[in-house]
Amino acid sequence: MQDLVNIAKKIRLWAIEETVAKGKGHLGGTFSCVDILVALYYKVLNVKSNEPKWAGRDRFILSKGHACLALYPILMDLGFIDEKTFRSYGVDGGLGGQLDINIPGVDWNTGSLGHALGVASGMAISSNLDKKNYYIFVVVGDGECAEGSIWEAIMFIGQHNLSNIVCIVDRNRLSVTEVLDDGSFFKNLSIVLPAFGWKFIEIDGHNIAEMVNIFTESKQSNMPTFIIANTIKGKGISFMENGTKWHHSVPTKEELDIARRELSA
Repeated sequence: MQDLVNIAKKIRLWAIEETVAKGKGHLGGTFSCVDILVALYYKVLNVKSNEPKWAGRDRFILSKGHACLALYPILMDLGFIDEKTFRSYGVDGGLGGQLDINIPGVDWNTGSLGHALGVASGMAISSNLDKKNYYIFVVVGDGECAEGSIWEAIMFIGQHNLSNIVCIVDRNRLSVTEVLDDGSFFKNLSIVLPAFGWKFIEIDGHNIAEMVNIFTESKQSNMPTFIIANTIKGKGISFMENGTKWHHSVPTKEELDIARRELSA
């Protein structure tokens, strides 16, 4: 697992360097979900970089598409895209601040939040109709869980027992401007989700070994799985962690030097 921990540091380094170079990015929410994506892409998802549209592949939706810099470096590292494409981030005609299906390895256009679970429902039903044995993993932000469409999809997925769906909430407890406490959506989830037909699990969203085990086990479940991954916004950089400023702020050159030292430790 130490190799995966080092890979996660490398992904964060590439992401912050591109943000500084291009003057744009959402590093706080990017860094909170890096470890989740590393666990998925390097150990769990059944995908082929040389055949990104392979019909039997597992599907992945990063609903919080503004955290695309958590995914772009992984796609480069695994060979879905080349370095030239990755370096086109933030350049006219290059990779944008949201994901789109023209990028190899991307299964859904992002932008408006709250729709990913509904899209996953369609993918799951399609897999059953086509008799394809693939899974759909969805990473959503905790802020977007206030959307009514999320709850509609939760009820629909549970009602139809779409057991090949795994929803992972990046629970970093910070939106753009405010703290997201345990009230409203997150109150009594361990009771509410099973009542809707879901398996409910809460994990450490930065423990890659734990996530690999849980995500792998989820592919054997006979019901959809809902996972709260407790994370830290800005994880990995001391001056960024748990700071609302870093939802979309760009580090200075001096701050980049600090980040490089910390990620190289």
